Amino acid sequence: MAFFRTPSRGWTRAVFATSALVAATLLAACGGGSSGSAATSTTTTNTATSLATTSGTVTGFGSVYVDGVELEDALATTRVENADGSYTNVALKLGQRISVAHDSGGTASSITVGTALVGAVSSLNTTANEFKVAGQWVSVNSDATLGTVTVYGGGYTALADVVAADLAEVHGSLVYSSTHAAYVVQATRVEKKATISAVRILGKVASLNTTAKTFAINGVTVQYGSATVVPSGTTLANDQVVAVWGPSGSLTGTTLAATRLRVLSSTAASTVVSGTAQVGGVVSGYSATANTFTLDGVVVSLASATVTPTGSAVADGAYVQVKGAFDSAGVLVATTISVRQQSTTTATATVRLKGAISSFVDASSFVVRSLPVDASAITLATACPGVTLANGVVVDITATSQAGTDVVKASSMACQTATSYTMRDLSGTAGTVDTTAKTFVLTQTSATTQNVLWTDQTAWGTGVTSATLSGLSLVVEGYLNSASVLVARSIRLQGTDDSDKYGNGNGWDVYNRNHRR
Repeated sequence: MAFFRTPSRGWTRAVFATSALVAATLLAACGGGSSGSAATSTTTTNTATSLATTSGTVTGFGSVYVDGVELEDALATTRVENADGSYTNVALKLGQRISVAHDSGGTASSITVGTALVGAVSSLNTTANEFKVAGQWVSVNSDATLGTVTVYGGGYTALADVVAADLAEVHGSLVYSSTHAAYVVQATRVEKKATISAVRILGKVASLNTTAKTFAINGVTVQYGSATVVPSGTTLANDQVVAVWGPSGSLTGTTLAATRLRVLSSTAASTVVSGTAQVGGVVSGYSATANTFTLDGVVVSLASATVTPTGSAVADGAYVQVKGAFDSAGVLVATTISVRQQSTTTATATVRLKGAISSFVDASSFVVRSLPVDASAITLATACPGVTLANGVVVDITATSQAGTDVVKASSMACQTATSYTMRDLSGTAGTVDTTAKTFVLTQTSATTQNVLWTDQTAWGTGVTSATLSGLSLVVEGYLNSASVLVARSIRLQGTDDSDKYGNGNGWDVYNRNHRR
């Protein structure tokens, strides 16, 4: 597998990929809540002992692909940490930074979605491809040869769509900018939000004042005197990487009144996990003398590592994938380090989709796993001989992201037989709701009905609860169990996802005008 080295482009060093920090996932994996009801006996969570962790960027859905590596997530709890310490089940999205606790076979038990920044947009500089969110600089990328292409969502398709005072959520890695003399977030996903419940920033502690209970993160002064600090008993120190929450509106000028603060440390991670880890992100603090560097908040030892491709150099600013195991001191002892090279075709530079087709328009225009796919470059007779594409046909697609649109361009495709956990999206109206059995009937436009079951792993979209299902027009993503019941991984209102505009043709009209000339 080839990787690419991140070019400097004004960045002189990089540190700690943001929300995919190993510590955050592992500390969060033993608890939390759900916005749905309790699971029934017909569906169980994977309870196998977690032997490994993988953290990085979501690059596809099969299950879920993390920097090109597929992990089975059908039975995993996928959630995000809130400002009050609770957790909410969520559906994964392309470009998010996540951490996955899984067994040695790649079956996930817990997925934690991490976010670098949540807040208001300001200081747009489209010439430099950057802007601020919650007082922190964000850099975006539209060139796949230079690194991970920034994915947009929530109505955004490009930086040109971002407007000052918008509310936004940003995923990505912290990279030092010599231009700003501060850390910026090299964004993997930028999503517009209609509302936010809290402001969130992530960065390194500086100018800590334990008397005044303040510290700085890239020009924002954090007041933490009234904040809950986790893990409990942690002592704050300069240069620690921290995630900070404050109520919506709590960022006044350059001062943030924090209500919650999570210290992300490899030492904390090592106390709750043994076994292997795979971490993807940007190198910082490289020391040729000590044979160490820092990645995702973890100290990595490369003394015994094999570096690939042959001749590649590990250096500050390189995007790497590290495989290894934690030692008793919390150091990740690397066995292999892959340095990403300039490429647009390797696993980390492409999007991988496995699932059933939905919102089918024609053989070159359809949706898979909530991502619109342009399959015009595919020769159908070769890719799927004897198959007529339609809703429900299961496909395996490799695609590339495109600038200025959320449509991915398929470079290869194959048709497959459904497996036990093949994911599919079904749309319809909910009825015959049984909140005790946690079931309802979804009546589709064709009048076909589908029995649906929700569980503790189900993510509920905005405006949908188990008590309000009846009569709602919904999109349900899930897999069919042995009784042909759709086990819901997510339930949301129709019209609330970016992909919904491709079901009625409007999205394809815009895409055809701008990209299929």
